[in-house]
Amino acid sequence: MKKSIFILMIAFSVSLAGCSLMKGNGISDSNKQADANQTTKSQNVESQSNNSQKDGNVKEDKTNQDANTANDSKKSESTSESKSDATTKKEYDFFNSYDKDIEVEVKKAVANAKTVQDEINNVKKIADTYSDAAAKANNQSEMNSSSAWAFTVWDKELNDLWKRVSETVDKERKQYLLDEQRKWIAMKDEVIIENIGRKEDGGSMYTMLQNELLSEITYNRCLILARELAMAKHEDFVMPNRSKYGTFVDNQGTKEVYSSLITRKSMENADEAIISIHRLGNTEGTFTENANGDYDFTSYSENVKGKIQILGWDKATFEVTESKDSPFNVGDSYTFDFPF
Repeated sequence: MKKSIFILMIAFSVSLAGCSLMKGNGISDSNKQADANQTTKSQNVESQSNNSQKDGNVKEDKTNQDANTANDSKKSESTSESKSDATTKKEYDFFNSYDKDIEVEVKKAVANAKTVQDEINNVKKIADTYSDAAAKANNQSEMNSSSAWAFTVWDKELNDLWKRVSETVDKERKQYLLDEQRKWIAMKDEVIIENIGRKEDGGSMYTMLQNELLSEITYNRCLILARELAMAKHEDFVMPNRSKYGTFVDNQGTKEVYSSLITRKSMENADEAIISIHRLGNTEGTFTENANGDYDFTSYSENVKGKIQILGWDKATFEVTESKDSPFNVGDSYTFDFPF
């Protein structure tokens, strides 16, 4: 009996142990599943975090690229503005003579020209650039100062041309051109007075008008010397068409102005001619082009009429066709063979 009870007690203990063991194993599997679920969740969160970081990096890279592009654009605009500012500053520095700059530019134009024709064309571009800049002046003081730029260009070119002409032409031609050049220099002041009057009688615009006239007649003189140089070098040279506005004089072979013919725009914007004849006097009036390419002249008082011919760069003539109560006689003809 005791033996049977003992066996039953052992069996019951084993059963309890088995239940405990099974219960312990159940807790352990649940924890493992929970741990696995937690690990998977962590991995998913980490993956999402990494993807978000990548997206952020892409956006950041694009933003940086856009910023760099904007910076490059600003740098480009800044550079352009700097260049523009520099040009504007030069163009509007009206009280700077630019004497040294002009000298360098003219010498460069001469050195780079293949022919005399190229040289004149290149120098004219320089003069036109300075004239365009001077046209932006805002007041009379600036106009007076900057109006000298174009004249300075042609004055530099004239001196350079004369040096090369005198070294290139033969001795006889050199002497003739030297005499002509000395006459031109000697008569220049008188031509200015006949065109715009004396400085003491002029107003605030006088300096500007003087510089513009000097630029015009110096350019014309450059063309005449350039033609001589081209001929000496056996080059072709085409003179531009002579303007209907200009000055021709009769110096009777001297260094003085005896008679003159001036054609210009009047203050009223009309085509005006001033004819001064030695020992006879002056007549002023308007002129209009006729069918023959010449110009019909009528004095303001209408007592003198005549015909003006501008024969290229060589000379101009005036013939009287009508005269009433004037010192001019019908049929009289006058020649002005020294062009300015």
